[in-house]
Amino acid sequence: MTFLSPSLLWFFGAISIPIAIHLLSRLRQNKVEFSTIRFIKELETSSIREVQIQKLLILLLRMLAIICLVIMMAQPVTSGFMPGWLAAEQDSKLVIVLDNSASMSVEDGERTFLERSKNIAMTLIPLFKDETTISIAQTCPPRVVFKGRSNDPKIRNSVRSIRPTASHDHIWRAVNDLLDDETIDQPIKECVIFSDMMYPPDTSFLYGLDNIDEWKFYFVEPTPIFDNLGIVNASPVSRIKTLNQLVKLDTRVKNSGSLNKPKIPLELVFNDQRVGQVVSEFAPSKEKEFLFQAYPAEVGILQGEIILPKDDYELDNYWYLSMPIMDQIRCSIIGSNAKDISILEMMLRSIDPENKFLILESRIQSDLNRLFLDDVDVIVIHDAKGITEQGTKDIDRFLKEGGGVIWFQGDYDKDQFHDHLFTTIGFPEINDLINAGQGFFSTQAISNNSDITNDIQVRNIDKELPEVYKYMRVKIGSQHKIHWGLNNDDPLLLEFSKGSGTIFYFSTLLDLRWNDLPLRGMMVPLLYRLMILTGTDEVNTAPVLVDEEKWISVEESKLRNKWEVISPSGRTEMIVPEYDREGINVISTNELGIYQVYSNGEKFTSFPTRLHYNEYIEKRITQNDIEPLLNKEQTRWLTMQDNFIETFSETRQGKSLWKIFLATAIILLLIETLIGRPEPMKMKSKEE
Repeated sequence: MTFLSPSLLWFFGAISIPIAIHLLSRLRQNKVEFSTIRFIKELETSSIREVQIQKLLILLLRMLAIICLVIMMAQPVTSGFMPGWLAAEQDSKLVIVLDNSASMSVEDGERTFLERSKNIAMTLIPLFKDETTISIAQTCPPRVVFKGRSNDPKIRNSVRSIRPTASHDHIWRAVNDLLDDETIDQPIKECVIFSDMMYPPDTSFLYGLDNIDEWKFYFVEPTPIFDNLGIVNASPVSRIKTLNQLVKLDTRVKNSGSLNKPKIPLELVFNDQRVGQVVSEFAPSKEKEFLFQAYPAEVGILQGEIILPKDDYELDNYWYLSMPIMDQIRCSIIGSNAKDISILEMMLRSIDPENKFLILESRIQSDLNRLFLDDVDVIVIHDAKGITEQGTKDIDRFLKEGGGVIWFQGDYDKDQFHDHLFTTIGFPEINDLINAGQGFFSTQAISNNSDITNDIQVRNIDKELPEVYKYMRVKIGSQHKIHWGLNNDDPLLLEFSKGSGTIFYFSTLLDLRWNDLPLRGMMVPLLYRLMILTGTDEVNTAPVLVDEEKWISVEESKLRNKWEVISPSGRTEMIVPEYDREGINVISTNELGIYQVYSNGEKFTSFPTRLHYNEYIEKRITQNDIEPLLNKEQTRWLTMQDNFIETFSETRQGKSLWKIFLATAIILLLIETLIGRPEPMKMKSKEE
């Protein structure tokens, strides 16, 4: 037991009052006149002893009553998280951190977790004395909204200014910044954190804080979530997106609540039109996978969303999509001789004999010097004998503007290739020519889920892979993704990006002297896929996390246009292009949904935003996850319950005991009154 007002214990001296009264009563002698000694004889020894015991008992009861009253006034409490006398008698520092990230928008009844946290925080402050120094901060973005005394009238409006967001919280950074303050010199240091605690701190949390052992931490969690279905992920099965191509979306939904959810509809919407729906049952803590399939209705930027019905957490009920749907690809074939070009042209024309979708042109150009690529979406380069600095610049600009390159590498003369092809654009470095002699190198697919081979209509894709007689050995980097490799682990087909553009690189030629690719039935659909993958502006439409910067590549000719970005809520922002990087950078992406990008009033592209993975309702962290940084003696975990203030007070200072001591004092005084009351019947008997 401890006391909140230990200074009042000095009133224990009041017990001397009944002692003094008792002693004075014994010294005071009454003079009694009597005529005979008959009455003296009637006084028996037992009666005198009884009176003395009665007086001592009354004295003891009065002393105990005074002790109980003094203890009551000193506010006795059981041992709590904070030493009661210390918290009451010395200056203190209070830090309150309010998590206003996306997951705190979960509704608990009629209020969100954030609203409840703000209300509780305001009711906590009166529990601290007026001299307490308080700092209050939010986590999205990390910002101190109030710093001052607990009796400052501005504190309420400061707490109200904390708004809900769709952002990922930076709670540990906010806590670290608040505690890392050299001006904090109060002997009592307490930190109250209101958060759903979705992820543990990283290694930088509280790094370098010398006084961390002096702090006491209260982690206040919301109540468990009962009703929540969330779309965990929805990704296209294939990157191929054309009018005559099914868009397939692999969709995963998880029930993160504790309620069974029967007959729940899941909808797919394209351009505000529902194109698909499934109805299913979701058991608690279980995940289900669905495959949506739908044809796009028109070319251009396809905007879509997958929708779940409203529940306690609405932000994970939507998954936004933005995909370019192509209607036409303009392709230029560049080769060193007419024979190789004719083979390529024949294969590509078999894809679209009427030239409605694939517009082809051919150039015989052994050395890549000056390239004119303004009206081209994809270039196919076969056996380039060399490339100049100007040719490298043209390809670099072409890629930055979203163009695609399919490159077949032939024999290599280092003196004929400009170094910028490797250093600036990122082509793999060429080493030497490898010849299989009388044999061949077999080919193997590196990934079974590759966009390159998915859905190619052949019986056995492994048997369709080419045999290679010779190839150029290349040195790859981390930016290179290998789709095909040889049985000696050298790459045959790889992919990499530059700006908004994509390059598919073959380390061999489309030539029967190099391989049997021209004889393989899969080669035509493979080229078709590569055409679409390189000719699609997927970079500009790719999603970003909320609050993550989005880079939009822009053609040089359009850089001086007027650029506007409209947020999902309709907020318009003017963007100044970055001429040196040839694009625009959208910094403000703090809303969940689809952002529209306009150039001179015309739609240029769009891109969706995603919830951060830490903002999906999963398993909350516990005290065990914090213990490597903070020991048990420094932490207390509480839940947002109806009697939270009482629970917090009891946790912090212990359970109040003053009522017990008041009741005890009253009982003692009642007993003292009963014992000290005269007994008429007894007095009458003595007189007789």
